[in-house]
Amino acid sequence: MTASFGTKVMSVTVSLLLSSALSATAPSALAATEPPAAPAPIVLDPLPASSGTAPTAAGVQTAIGSLVARQLKGSSVLVVDPASGQVLLDQRGSRARIPASTVKLATAAAALDVLGAATTLPTIAYRDGDTVYLVGSGDPTLARSGQGDPAKGGRPSLKALASAVAADYGVQRAVTVVYDASAFDGPGLGPGWSSSFPKAGVVAPVSALVVDSGRVSPGARSRVQNPAKQAAELFSSYLRSDGLKVKRTKRGPLDPGAAEIARVESASIGDIVQHMLTDSENDYAEALAHLVGGKALGQPSFAGGAEATVASLARLGVDTSGVTLVDGSGLSRQNRVPPATWADLLTDVVTGTNATLVPISAGLPIAGLTGTLADRFGSRATKAGRGFVHAKTGTLTGVVSLAGTVLDADGRILVFAMTDDKARSLAKVRETMDTVASRLAACGCG
Repeated sequence: MTASFGTKVMSVTVSLLLSSALSATAPSALAATEPPAAPAPIVLDPLPASSGTAPTAAGVQTAIGSLVARQLKGSSVLVVDPASGQVLLDQRGSRARIPASTVKLATAAAALDVLGAATTLPTIAYRDGDTVYLVGSGDPTLARSGQGDPAKGGRPSLKALASAVAADYGVQRAVTVVYDASAFDGPGLGPGWSSSFPKAGVVAPVSALVVDSGRVSPGARSRVQNPAKQAAELFSSYLRSDGLKVKRTKRGPLDPGAAEIARVESASIGDIVQHMLTDSENDYAEALAHLVGGKALGQPSFAGGAEATVASLARLGVDTSGVTLVDGSGLSRQNRVPPATWADLLTDVVTGTNATLVPISAGLPIAGLTGTLADRFGSRATKAGRGFVHAKTGTLTGVVSLAGTVLDADGRILVFAMTDDKARSLAKVRETMDTVASRLAACGCG
């Protein structure tokens, strides 16, 4: 561990009101009908004073040691007290393993560090005579229409952009639409990805111009093979609906002499990061990683994003020993990250060591309530963790990971990270990891 397991500590804001940043996924029926027995923390606020009785390694060993040894004996498990920096349990915590979607923690940190939480992403229309240029800058949230105000948690509308362009022309005209997605470079599918991912609805080919995450139709899972072309064709159809004649829609570079006539802006990077973490949005993660690579290295690609992300973690003071990244979502089995890296990063989040990382806390799924944890922590063995465990999930074939924070019974925030990349039963390992986190929630580990 690095010096980030230092002296700053944390208390919690206790509330049952979910912020808008966490409202993208509705709680499960179980979560709605059986709320936590006590108020559950939603946002963790760094404060310069400790709360709760300090845990001990012996207390943690009593709570989870035998369970980890018996049922997670092939896994890596690490538990840390971020207030003191003490490692409370370490079972191969420094072993680099396939991390699955916990990679999104690294992507989130790099996006906040390199791009800035307040930054927004425009999709811009330019005009040069009878040619309209549609230019994407990497916004993964662009919607067909009717998604609300991005400044209030909504998504920018391609239809609204087309209407603004039609209004600029003012009279019926025949135009050519040229779309430019050159803000991203390289292949659309990441290293080690299956070519079936888009059709299966796992992720769209990564593009700087994309609408509704490249879905073939609203609400569909399956994705198109060419998201930029789809977005441009939809844009052209909206122009026609607003009275313009579109002679042709084609790909090409923006003419430097063209003038901007309209734009729509995404929500902030901070908001996008939170939604990406809560719902484990693969498309958002890959766009953010490409943007990080582009800004930091001039390489808006899988390779550039991965390199820039690792460099960002190191700059933030996070231990990157053993880290190998090839994408931003964790879909590739070529990624390797030790749980110690997640513990180090989350310790910085918990202690407020770097204010840049604050949005990560609000984005972590909450056990039994939000995102990828909404339908978990409902069993007798895990219900103690509902509301009190905030963690990023990860799942691939044979891989289960969980990394986050938990408020224990003494009022102390603990950090944990667990990975098993040789799991024979995903369901069994997932339930065991949830049980470990829940036992920490119920533990008076002092």
